[in-house]
Amino acid sequence: MQRTVEFYQGVLGFPLIKTTELPGGGGQHFFFDMGDGKSSLAFFYFAKKHVAEPGVTVPKQNVGDPSSGFDPDNYTTAIGSMNHLSFRVAPEKLPEYKEKLESLGIWVSPIMYHFGKDGASIGVAPDEQPWLTSIYFRDPDGIQLEFGAWWRPLTDNDINHKPATRADAPAAFCQGG
Repeated sequence: MQRTVEFYQGVLGFPLIKTTELPGGGGQHFFFDMGDGKSSLAFFYFAKKHVAEPGVTVPKQNVGDPSSGFDPDNYTTAIGSMNHLSFRVAPEKLPEYKEKLESLGIWVSPIMYHFGKDGASIGVAPDEQPWLTSIYFRDPDGIQLEFGAWWRPLTDNDINHKPATRADAPAAFCQGG
């Protein structure tokens, strides 16, 4: 938990606002303010913990790592796990935050440009005006994080896809639940 506090409070600037010990020495539960005094980010430390399993609980590779060839299989995670967490930042701050993280020895993706009417186009050089620019990096425990800068207000016209259901997945991926 110590390195979680050092990263989220010390590096990202999220104040630690509440700490608790779990009953029977089972671990700890810590909360960080996310900047508005209303939203918090919580982490558990479990005394009997399991390790992350790349490709199941966390992506195999860093999102935006050019060495992966942008292969989607490197970025997928299992249902019930968290793929990544995105924090909204001002567009003009993105290069500054990238530089700060890199100065601390943290791997950071190139600035990624999300564009296209369907929202699926992504690259390091946009073909058109992006609706989002992002950088991706990981916390000390391997959680994939994103700083995302929105370039325009989103509207109902940006919701163009029906949410997938279990029936949409290949049968081989639906075992066990």
